[in-house]
Amino acid sequence: MSEALVPFLLAKYQEGAVSGVIGVGGTGGTSLITPALQHLPVGVPKVMVSTVASGQTEPYVGCTDITMMYSVADVAGLNAVSMRILANAAHAIAGMVTWGKPDDASAAKPAIGMTMFGVTTPCCTAVRTQLEDEFDCVTFHATGAGGKAMEKLVNSGMLTGVIDITTTEVADYFVGGVFSCNSNRMEAMLQHKIPYVVSVGALDMVNFGAKDTVPEKFAGRKFHVHNANVTLMRTTVEENKQFAAFIAEKLNSSTAPVTLLLPTKGVSLLDVDGQAFYDKDADEALFSELERLVKQTDTRIVKRIAAAINDKEFADAAVQAFKQLSANIAGAQKAATPTVSITEKANVRPIDINTPRGQVLTKLKATIKAGKPIIGAGAGTGISAKFEEKGGADLIVVYNSGRFRMAGHGSLAGLMPFKDANGIVIEMAEEVLPVTSTCPVLAGVCASDPFRRIPKFLEQLKALGYYGVQNFPTVGLIDGNFRKNLEETGFAYHKEVSMVAQAHALDLLTTPYAFNVDEAKAMALAGADVIVA
Repeated sequence: MSEALVPFLLAKYQEGAVSGVIGVGGTGGTSLITPALQHLPVGVPKVMVSTVASGQTEPYVGCTDITMMYSVADVAGLNAVSMRILANAAHAIAGMVTWGKPDDASAAKPAIGMTMFGVTTPCCTAVRTQLEDEFDCVTFHATGAGGKAMEKLVNSGMLTGVIDITTTEVADYFVGGVFSCNSNRMEAMLQHKIPYVVSVGALDMVNFGAKDTVPEKFAGRKFHVHNANVTLMRTTVEENKQFAAFIAEKLNSSTAPVTLLLPTKGVSLLDVDGQAFYDKDADEALFSELERLVKQTDTRIVKRIAAAINDKEFADAAVQAFKQLSANIAGAQKAATPTVSITEKANVRPIDINTPRGQVLTKLKATIKAGKPIIGAGAGTGISAKFEEKGGADLIVVYNSGRFRMAGHGSLAGLMPFKDANGIVIEMAEEVLPVTSTCPVLAGVCASDPFRRIPKFLEQLKALGYYGVQNFPTVGLIDGNFRKNLEETGFAYHKEVSMVAQAHALDLLTTPYAFNVDEAKAMALAGADVIVA
């Protein structure tokens, strides 16, 4: 059941049917529910009322933002205690969903991640100060969970770059410390090809709990008691070579620009001349091994900085490297992205109130002037279209995903190679058009269909009685390497722009999807009547 809940909940969230999730359970219920909550994006409200919320919650929370609420009493049945606790939980999730995210100016800036430890704080502070006017800098404490949380946000698309100053989790991973990463550390940033600056902050130490918790096998090593609950152990030459091999292996897999900075005068506050962990030989082993093992290229760079990691010179170098990577990657992406343009330059047709398109646009303009929203509804069956019209929809769109939803599948089935998307709208015309009389019906068109002559297909849709078209399925919902390959092989967004221009020339109503400013401009030039962003 737990395994089945993960894809079920994700599908519901992607369909827009889930704004927040609350779970109630004992040990079994908590173990069943929380894996699915962990798969939801950070920021989606998640509350788990549990009998085990006052104990070790790491297996249930992971590196996500699940709010664990201790049930105090067992959750079997209602009583004076449980009713109060459950009411509080219900109000908590309702408040999270109702108020949503704060209106914060920082949300307008791209977010980047930074890793920090107490012994690298001056560096992170200096870097953040220089970048915070351009970026929303999100700092993660390098405690194992911190690195995992950062990479989860990279995978979710919330972070657009990372300055990985503090990689101490790698030391704990190899030596057995309490702040260990896992074997896939660094991979998210490299896979997503975001600007990535890496350093070796706090690799001079392994982290343990109180002094009496340090394993006996480390007796005789150099220690520093950070506080009553944290004991640090100096890493050795051989251990540093292990760390270097791990980092090099990760960086060598990169296909996008990445920069590794080595602070030659110390990797932490404790690793400078006169401090407890200063060890020039151990540091040099780390630096030399990284230079030897990393396969350096024009875009995979290892650079020594003649400064300690917390010196201003090193922070300046990190900022400069990040800005350079950001500019290089942005330039490469722009060069690789085909210019969205139209070959048939459509003249914007005037609104003729004697045509179906003109009548619809006149009505939509009046709706907007009255301060009311325009409601567009998707129909997968005749009965759903009929009820949408009765309910007051301004537009009804017929497309392949509507048919899949009515069959019990998610909307994303419409982007998969299931059935004939354009054939479905032809088939559904016979079911939907006869039962709608006042609400205009539009057809979802797969413009990149290699087996359709789009101009003739548009004429066919108009003859059937469709008022207009929308670009769905659309490659705009696809990103990454798959999108790049689609564009390179001709299944590109510009075909959707061209389809809209051709539909506009036929005086069909056009309401295309656009996913960025350039696409919106191209659709507007093509004569789009309504752009859905």
